[in-house]
Amino acid sequence: MAFTEDEYEGMSAVAIYEKECKRHGCKCNSALLKQLPKTPEVFDSLEIDLSNNMVGTKGILAVLEVVKLSYKLKKFNLRDNYLDNAAINQIVNALKDHPAITHLDVSNNPISWTAGMCLLDLVDSNGTITRLDIGGTHIRDDIVKMIQQKIEMNQRGKVTRMAKPINSHAGIRLRALKTLYAQIHKKERHPGYKVHKKNIVKGWKENKRLQGMEAECEQPDSFWVELQMCCTPDANDLIQWEAFMLISMCNDVSYAEKDVKHLREEFKKWDKDSNGYIDLLELRDMMTELCGGREPSHDEVLSLMSMFDADMDNTTNWDEFCLMMYEWMQGAPMIGGFVRTSNTTLSGTTGGPKKHL
Repeated sequence: MAFTEDEYEGMSAVAIYEKECKRHGCKCNSALLKQLPKTPEVFDSLEIDLSNNMVGTKGILAVLEVVKLSYKLKKFNLRDNYLDNAAINQIVNALKDHPAITHLDVSNNPISWTAGMCLLDLVDSNGTITRLDIGGTHIRDDIVKMIQQKIEMNQRGKVTRMAKPINSHAGIRLRALKTLYAQIHKKERHPGYKVHKKNIVKGWKENKRLQGMEAECEQPDSFWVELQMCCTPDANDLIQWEAFMLISMCNDVSYAEKDVKHLREEFKKWDKDSNGYIDLLELRDMMTELCGGREPSHDEVLSLMSMFDADMDNTTNWDEFCLMMYEWMQGAPMIGGFVRTSNTTLSGTTGGPKKHL
């Protein structure tokens, strides 16, 4: 859990950095300690230069706590720091709303497409950034060109942001339903992390409430009976989490355990690093296969990711993947801004009638 600003009260930038390093289990960078103000509650650094001075993936988290408090910071230099894509994502999150930053240098770091997409989002979100150094990276030329175009617009003061897809808040609803399911299971304590089928009524109503559609919660008894059957309960009238999630959030869908098992295998296939999530690059590869080899645009990838990514960390976990791809398996013409261009399905599936989240 991150410290709050109240917990930093009376502390200097140096003291905060030391405290964060201890929390993240990393050593303090001696060069940075020399740069930071030692006076309590003074955060007036204009530049933080860590070029050729690696802080590490844990160390960057401690640095970013100071960066966020340094409201006058103009330049943040991380050249030659062996940063990876995940570190860039953390940096972007810290700088999106920074009031003064104008120059970010992440050149000569082994970062690629995923980081490039994050940086593109950064310069689109924060118009104060008028210089971004990304030479010596593995970011694709087309992404570099788009970043340069946004930088030029920022330099001219034309902060006209790229159109964002309509946010269905599916990821937020998913997170709320998972909390509800955990609370129900804690009370019922059925084996196999299952709950009684009657609870699907609570899940369905909660999903509608979060969509601002409370009026639809008034349904005849026959509707609730049918809804419970759509969950495909076992002999003890118990249902799994995936059934609870899908029936709560999708329309006119019946839960099929074999389809969910197949999706889990697909998730493992695209989670190439076996780290429990699919990142932007892996999602792009999956979307390319789904569209018969047509590589999706960066807007399509971000649209699909952001529709389900409640944490805004540019990754898709199992629950999010299951929800988005169950929709695709049912033959939906599009998910977010990603349009089906042919009758393509995940390998081993046949599709079906169109269903919509």
